[in-house]
Amino acid sequence: MIRVALSASYRQSSDEYWEGAPLSQVGQAYVDSVIRAGAVPLVLPVTDNLTAIRSILDVADGVVLTGGEDLDPALYGAVQGEHTKEICRARDAFDLLLFQEARARKIPILGICRGMQLINVAMGGTLDQHIPDHIQDNHRGEVSHQVFVKEGSILERAIGQEAWVNSFHHQAVKDLGAGLKVSAKSPDRVIEAVESAHEDDGFILAVQWHPEELSGRDHKIGRLFSFFVEYCQKNACV
Repeated sequence: MIRVALSASYRQSSDEYWEGAPLSQVGQAYVDSVIRAGAVPLVLPVTDNLTAIRSILDVADGVVLTGGEDLDPALYGAVQGEHTKEICRARDAFDLLLFQEARARKIPILGICRGMQLINVAMGGTLDQHIPDHIQDNHRGEVSHQVFVKEGSILERAIGQEAWVNSFHHQAVKDLGAGLKVSAKSPDRVIEAVESAHEDDGFILAVQWHPEELSGRDHKIGRLFSFFVEYCQKNACV
């Protein structure tokens, strides 16, 4: 079966007996979405050990950069704003290494929320540190706004020209990174998805919403994971 590596977040335990202990963890919705798409999920714990990262990538057919904390604005030459609060530099370093190594090997990459922002920053782009109107009040498994997908894009092949999505981000892509192109926007013109500008650069697709929270209920959004796994399958056979 196809194996998809999921990047972990880095948190401190709030458990009574393990309070403060560092944890590498992945939301169950990511795991379920990958399995539902027909692949085996591999959880990648946060580490700065390049040998360990490379060893895991040796057996991975695809990589999903998951959501989580804000990126350190210093990574894109900005000063930390008052609304940028949850920063994890250990995870930033790990995700950047993971992205660079996977990209160098042309392993297909899917970025989700923070993952999309990290990809953009890794490729020289910048972020808007605060857009308060894109954090919905309703349940994460419910949708809040439409996105309009660019004709001819990779994303269009996966989910069509428009879709309803959820929204849990207070930051967004500002200046687009080199080698990327916009593949979807919201009605208020916020960039909602980016992808590889050139096929020779390998498969990179990233979305600002959280499809893992919708994939079990919405066939169209769930198609994003199955499309990714199908591409990983084709790439593995090359």
